[in-house]
Order: sequence, then structure tokens, then C-alpha cells
Amino acid sequence: MLKHLFLILVLAGSYYLWDQRPIKHGVGVTAPDAPVVERGFQLAEHNRKHYTLQPKFRLNTTARVISNKRYWFDEKSELAPVDFVLGWGDLSDERVLDQVKTPISRRDFKIDVIRPPMTFSEIRNKLLYMHAIPANDSVADQLKSIKSGHIISVRGYIVDVHDRADVLWTSSKQGKKAKLDNAQYVLIESLNVLD
Repeated sequence: MLKHLFLILVLAGSYYLWDQRPIKHGVGVTAPDAPVVERGFQLAEHNRKHYTLQPKFRLNTTARVISNKRYWFDEKSELAPVDFVLGWGDLSDERVLDQVKTPISRRDFKIDVIRPPMTFSEIRNKLLYMHAIPANDSVADQLKSIKSGHIISVRGYIVDVHDRADVLWTSSKQGKKAKLDNAQYVLIESLNVLD
């Protein structure tokens, strides 16, 4: 009995690791354009579960998933089950990504540079760190299947979040602009995996 249980655990673990392997594209930029982030629109507050979302910016981007992490049990997992670090321009090229890693841990990420292909500032200017909030069940299902290396198209809103205890989670801003390389809560209305 123990042998069978051990075998099942080994097979399940092997499948999980195989399923999580990154998508490879080879040399070259795979997502050339920076995100389009717009202010000056009118949108009412949006309710999702027991959270109130206040849109601050409209977001439209096609970017490469550099890293991702799924959450099941932390305080934000019900609202934002997946975090992503997305990159564009040089940070969508595997030659650069072989030298730059962005591991996610505890709802934050860091940048590890093996050999600097770009300055630290240039790297940060080509990153979007997102707590992904699905607007509906279809988007929620898609989020769970995205792997590192996928090229994804995202349309939605950068939001601030109030929970039922009136705790405020804010998306990072610098002046009147969204600071994309810091935590952004993104309500995703439309998500497409392009490759």
C-alpha cells in the first residue's frame, strides 16, 4: 500500500513539474511594445466578492510572462489568485532573460541579475508586477493555465482595493503615473494567450 501511495505522489509531482516548465521562444524580442496606461476615464467602482475595486488607470498590454506564482491560502488569494511579472522589449528576449531572473515570493518579487545585460533602471522600466484579479470565471480559469514564457494580451484596470474590514490595498503610483514595476492590482477583463 505504501509503495502505491509513494508512486502516486511521485507521478503527481512529476506531472506538476513537467506542466510548469517554461515556454521557450528562442532568441529575439517577443513582445516589443510597452503597456498603454491611461487616465481620464469614468468608471464606477466595481464589486468582486466582498471587495470594492476603485479603478485608477486603464491598462492594455501584450507582454511576456517572466515569472508567475499561484496562491491558495493567503489573505489575498480569494481576490487575486495569481501574481505575474511581465516584461516587454529587451525583457521579452531569451538572451536577456537568461541573465535576469524575477522570482516571486510572499506577494513580492526581486530581480536577480547574473551578468548585467542592461542597467538596473532599464530592467525595472520594462517590468509590470501584477496581482491578477479576474473579472469573471472565464478569466479565472485562464489565469491558472498561464506559464512562464507565454505571451499574453491583457485588458483591464489598475485598481485600489477595499476589503470588508475597510483595509485598503493600493496600486503603486509615482506622482500621477502608475509605477508598473511595483505592486499593481489589476482587474483583468480580457485575457488572451498568444503563444
